[in-house]
Amino acid sequence: MASYVLIHGAWQGASTWAFVEEGLRTKGHSVFVPTLSGAGIRRYELRSDINPEIHVRDVLGVLEFENLKDVILVGHSYGGMVITAVAELAAERLSTLVYVDAFVPEDGQTAFQFFPPWLQDALDRQANELGDGWRLPGFEERLDLWALKEGPARDFVRTKLCDFQMAGFKTPVKLPKHAATGLKRAYVACTADGYRLREVFGPFAAQAQKEGWPYVDLPTGHDCHVEAADECVSFLLGLS
Repeated sequence: MASYVLIHGAWQGASTWAFVEEGLRTKGHSVFVPTLSGAGIRRYELRSDINPEIHVRDVLGVLEFENLKDVILVGHSYGGMVITAVAELAAERLSTLVYVDAFVPEDGQTAFQFFPPWLQDALDRQANELGDGWRLPGFEERLDLWALKEGPARDFVRTKLCDFQMAGFKTPVKLPKHAATGLKRAYVACTADGYRLREVFGPFAAQAQKEGWPYVDLPTGHDCHVEAADECVSFLLGLS
């Protein structure tokens, strides 16, 4: 049986993976779903200096403490920054990196630089006006940005919203060894009509297709692991 480690994105916690986690466990696989510092049930730890390096340590702690090997490491959205950087330090423990509508960074890049100007401006304004210059509130507007339609999926994700810190987006990841490129990589792309962040993640999806990664398009908003959990599970099972 395979070992999966699922990494959540910004403004969310580990529990947004609940449906995928259940689906993988039902098939007999080991699943670990860490909560990153300052998010989800650890939201009371939120502070201005939490960055991808700290989140990488969160994940390394799970890999090392549980002595995990041949791991399928899955990152949603901002989690793509994290899993890529984890590969720099623990490639020997990993078999596959899976990017779920996620960033696929190169050395020295930030998540923020991939955002279009309209989104950069909005986040800077929100941090300055509502978050003391660094905190980004987890409010209803995020659900619109992720193209979550009214219904159970949106209601579920709403209960998981938490604040995020600008340093997560603006701190570069250090990838001098480019270790991720030596691993099997796969991509899940979200392609719902009216999904504005397709502008952000579409180029990564196109890169994955061009390079021949295992790949799937899902006609959902950003949170496909909630809106189309069964399809996500099927794709992940196919990688084991």
